[in-house]
Amino acid sequence: MQNGIIFVLSDMVERRDKTTGGHVERTTSYIGLLVVNMAAMGVYAKEISQMELEVPISSARLHDVGKVTVPDYILNKPDKLTPEEFEMMKTHTTEGENIIAQIVNKTEANETFLNNARMFAGYHHERWDGKGYPYGLKGTDIPLQGRIMAIADVYDALVSKRPYKEPFTHEKAVEIIMEGSGTLFDPSIADVFYSVREGFKSVIR
Repeated sequence: MQNGIIFVLSDMVERRDKTTGGHVERTTSYIGLLVVNMAAMGVYAKEISQMELEVPISSARLHDVGKVTVPDYILNKPDKLTPEEFEMMKTHTTEGENIIAQIVNKTEANETFLNNARMFAGYHHERWDGKGYPYGLKGTDIPLQGRIMAIADVYDALVSKRPYKEPFTHEKAVEIIMEGSGTLFDPSIADVFYSVREGFKSVIR
């Protein structure tokens, strides 16, 4: 049931969002690199050990599930979003949380897995400095899943082609991520990212 939920829901998102093909698979690979190496390097090792490694890696596939509620004209717009459209897009975080909460309430699926998925969905656009969304949380008040996914999600957006931009090089993406350490991103996780940056590069080849 758990695997079915993952693949059906994540596939629904991929099919609707025509601008981010392969995003789920790539970000899942990035999360695997980060989580495994964070554990090995002793970065938030206690928190990660409580999750069980395979749980956050697998549940990360549902981080964008809330996009199923975003209208097609916004999700697949070939230009930059207007401020009003961006506000609508931002709701995919809270809608993702709601969708996963409904699954928890109505099924007997693995609750630990789904709670991890809910954290990825709801908090991956929060920023270390408290200027993110939807809740404006700061620092370690942001669930660890959100802090990890923030780096994976932004890196993939940077190196991917979008209707409104060409892809950045891997090297430029790494530079941008590290410039955001301590403001956009948890600096400890950013350091792990830097140490495994070549692994990230291999995913996009």
